[in-house]
Amino acid sequence: MVSRMLAGGAIIALTVVSLGAAPVAAQGTMPVPAASPVVAPTPLAIPSPILSLPPASQASALPYPAYGTPVPGVNRGVAVPGVPQIVSLDQAIAIGFASSPLLAQARATVEIDKAPVDLAKTAVLPNISGSATTTHSYSEFPNASSKIGAASNSYVSDGLSASLKQLVYDGGKIAAQLRAAKATENGALATYKRQLQTVAFNVTNTYYAALAAQRTTQVASETVKLNQVNADLVSAQIAAGTTARSELLTAELPVAQARVALVKDQGVELSAQAAFVNAMGLEANTLVLPKDDGNVLAGSSGAPQVPAPSYDIAIARAYMLRPDFSAQQLAVTSTQASLKAAGLGLFPNLNGTGAYGTSSTDPHGGTYRNSGSIGLALTIPIFDQGITHAQVEQARGNLDAALAQLVVVREGIQLNVKQTLVNLVAANATFTQTQAELANAREVLQATQAQYAAGVTTLPLLLNAQVGLTQALVDQVNAVYSLRQAESAFLYAEGANAPA
Repeated sequence: MVSRMLAGGAIIALTVVSLGAAPVAAQGTMPVPAASPVVAPTPLAIPSPILSLPPASQASALPYPAYGTPVPGVNRGVAVPGVPQIVSLDQAIAIGFASSPLLAQARATVEIDKAPVDLAKTAVLPNISGSATTTHSYSEFPNASSKIGAASNSYVSDGLSASLKQLVYDGGKIAAQLRAAKATENGALATYKRQLQTVAFNVTNTYYAALAAQRTTQVASETVKLNQVNADLVSAQIAAGTTARSELLTAELPVAQARVALVKDQGVELSAQAAFVNAMGLEANTLVLPKDDGNVLAGSSGAPQVPAPSYDIAIARAYMLRPDFSAQQLAVTSTQASLKAAGLGLFPNLNGTGAYGTSSTDPHGGTYRNSGSIGLALTIPIFDQGITHAQVEQARGNLDAALAQLVVVREGIQLNVKQTLVNLVAANATFTQTQAELANAREVLQATQAQYAAGVTTLPLLLNAQVGLTQALVDQVNAVYSLRQAESAFLYAEGANAPA
């Protein structure tokens, strides 16, 4: 209504016409006195109401859908005890680290890959065993002095013993197996670190996507209001009799279109919020909102936070920091050690042996006597049906596959770093350009609104100016959060987005 009053005032001011200079008096008549000129005031510009947006983390006053029949339970979700409803990025990442099932799987993999290390260690440790036996033997045989009876004999034997077996030398087979198992375990730890970075990246990406979706919905809501301002301007012109009533329908069409866009943006916002909650490992209907990051329409809101280095610096840093690259290098180390261990399958083994015990020597299980032994045992494999040859071939194939995969990982890192670096540079440049776009669009709309209120421009130009501002606002929101996401993606490509 305020805008309508402003428009009406401008129109009324313009309807006041100056009487100009007095006409020349006719011959023989009294001159007509000149009227004082009336100067029409300059029409006031109607400012755009979209200079800032409400805080992103506050509850929306709009139902979902804003225009239509709401469905119970289809909204931002429900609050869960113990889970904050508004979280900063650091808090969101911490929740992801604590709740993500991806990390639970990675931790389980580390536990599984630790077992072969413990098993490999057992081969170099002594094998000690002990035993205790008791035997009661009974036998019956014919009595030579009696034809009707039989003699019997029983014997009790008790014994205690302990034995020791220690590997002395096997050519390094067990040591190679231990190195292979240890490299596999370290590779699992590196993979776990990369999974931490992946969770942090997913949370960060969805965090900014949720903020962008919220801001886009707010822009759509404000666009509905601004289109209504334009429609009110047309109504004021119609009331002043300077515009045909048919133009009201033309002005109301953008209002209806803006309402359609608002409903669609609401759906995108709720989907983005669900993805954000899911990335943290929470139930999708949990009410958690990203913390407000300030006025996204201000130029300082999208200031770059991550400097763009040269490609050579970026790729060198990625080779040093990427845990998945380290994991693949460790996989190569593991398969090399496994190949060596397989090649020693026919190598002689030298073991030390020792035994000590005591056992009974009389029929009643008494009169114990001690006994012991110590020695070396050399085992020389002669023919193992080709098992060692098959194991060597398998290990060599695993090594070739690991080396090829290392090349794949290296090239993937190169591509990842190159693309994310290009996107980072583009996002920085795009944000800079959207500042000028938004400033110009605001100025054009304000001027066009004032001109239309003064009757010196047409409705299509007014509507075009409104479309230009709407697009500039959307571009601004996308530029800010695309820059944040580009920075996150680049840090993830370098392996620097989370503690490694």
